[in-house]
Amino acid sequence: MPVEVQVDGSFFTFSDGWELEKLDEWPAQKLATQAPFHSKGCDLVALKDGELWLIEAKDYTYPGARVPDDLTDKVGLKFFHSLALLHVVARWGEGSHREYSLKALACRRARVCLAVELPDGGRRLIGVATPLAGLQDKLKRVTRKLRIHHPVVSNSHRTNGVPWEVRRDPGTRGRHSDR
Repeated sequence: MPVEVQVDGSFFTFSDGWELEKLDEWPAQKLATQAPFHSKGCDLVALKDGELWLIEAKDYTYPGARVPDDLTDKVGLKFFHSLALLHVVARWGEGSHREYSLKALACRRARVCLAVELPDGGRRLIGVATPLAGLQDKLKRVTRKLRIHHPVVSNSHRTNGVPWEVRRDPGTRGRHSDR
């Protein structure tokens, strides 16, 4: 049965067999966000068939929102912190989060995705293709240092081959200024 989860104004739908966790809701992550660490975890961790996905969702289509110049650095740091948290929980955690962390770290391949909604001026795919490509190039330079060589930058109009579907939350759609 497909699994659907809402993150930052979008619904992510995964096919059968995916195991999902909202990492930033784990108690261990909430503790790590406090001083002195100020850790920032990614939004979702997804596992299937020996493949680990770290997913960070961002939405810059609200009035006045702008994409920070250092977005890819911030997202890369979130991926790093998420991997560190998975290691800590796998080693010293308990219960289902420990088991999930052990599964995540046993994966043969790690992938990362920045799922970002950008203002498109009503042009959908045409309006976001170039900015998404630029973000992907920048993210590749950051994640290469983690030995993750093929990051993906996607959104609801351009999925770039991710193994899930994304649709915008119609309940919050009226608050956006991207069209």
